[in-house]
Amino acid sequence: MGRRDHAPALLRSPPVRVLHVNNEKTWRGGERQTLLTAEEERRRGLDSQIACRRGSPLEEMARAAGVPTIELPTALPAAVPPLRRAARSFDVLHCQTGSTHSMAVLATLTSRKPIVVSRHVDNVPHDRWFTRWKYRRVDRIVCASRWIERVLRDWGVSPEQMTVIYEAVPSDALVPREACLAELRERTRVTADRKLIGNIAALVGHKDHATLLHAARKIAERRRDVAVIIVGDGPLRDDLMRLRRDLDLAATVHFTGFVPQAQRLLPGFDVFAMTSRTEGLGTIVLDAAVAGVPVAATSAGGLREAVLHERTGLLAPVGDAAALADALLRLLDEPALAQHLARAARRRVGTEFAVADMVRRYVALYETVLAEHARARQPRPAPAPGRRAGSLSVR
Repeated sequence: MGRRDHAPALLRSPPVRVLHVNNEKTWRGGERQTLLTAEEERRRGLDSQIACRRGSPLEEMARAAGVPTIELPTALPAAVPPLRRAARSFDVLHCQTGSTHSMAVLATLTSRKPIVVSRHVDNVPHDRWFTRWKYRRVDRIVCASRWIERVLRDWGVSPEQMTVIYEAVPSDALVPREACLAELRERTRVTADRKLIGNIAALVGHKDHATLLHAARKIAERRRDVAVIIVGDGPLRDDLMRLRRDLDLAATVHFTGFVPQAQRLLPGFDVFAMTSRTEGLGTIVLDAAVAGVPVAATSAGGLREAVLHERTGLLAPVGDAAALADALLRLLDEPALAQHLARAARRRVGTEFAVADMVRRYVALYETVLAEHARARQPRPAPAPGRRAGSLSVR
């Protein structure tokens, strides 16, 4: 997998201090990226900390990982004064959500602290004066995929203000397959003779589990030895349970509910399915690659960068249950193809989506914005004798 370089990245004494700001109350992909980044930066010698919501999963996970945290009120305007006070002790603010982007620009109105914003999602920003103003107020927008960069460029963000740094996943030791299978069977009562198609995602609209259930109906009509296990919870759970009943899939589709650190269960699946309608990148398919599990996904947004069709996985059109079912069955029916794609995907994660490489690029970006701020603070040279400041010489 990717080379890990533990040498300090910024040769400064004291070390550069980076405050990652993320006030989400749940644990999803953006929160995991926040923690992975802060952890790796600390390994590299930076003093990186996380400002987050008290009692949130991110706070708990950060403390368990040894990353210091600062309590942040949940919303504007209450969060601005404490963030302003905290920002005085840091060299860079790294905002990980849209709401913390707003908090940071308001908290630094007078201090002009360097601000980096990571954009993990691909929805178009609101077309309001404040939203456009806050985008102009930051030093860099980091896009988690080229697709996100394109969305923001079309909305009006200057290309010079953006950079693409792919999100990353760790290559840590995985839970053995048999242990994963045992837990999955305990949670679902699926028998050992079933092939397992897995999905890990919040039960929300843009993840489009309805298409997965319709694909499962088509798969069940062709193979009786396949089960679909959906790991996650969310506001659409009841709707999806009703759809499962209407499609007569009680014996085929199984919901586990929320499972902490669910990606650890990936080795238990034979195939992984991702059915999003929109997606910034989709790091769970990268986790599947690390686990050696072949992937079939929709061609939504950044998923086309995370999964290369016929090279590291299979893609189906968004919302096309028949095409998705065909892709999933192809991976089950053609084990040689599935293994080839899975091996290629794992190699690619090691070269393009490694945590050490992601953080190396972030550190280089911090160096750049700090240098720009240092130059901006330098006094301008006095005008030459006999010339007024700002005047033009005319020949």
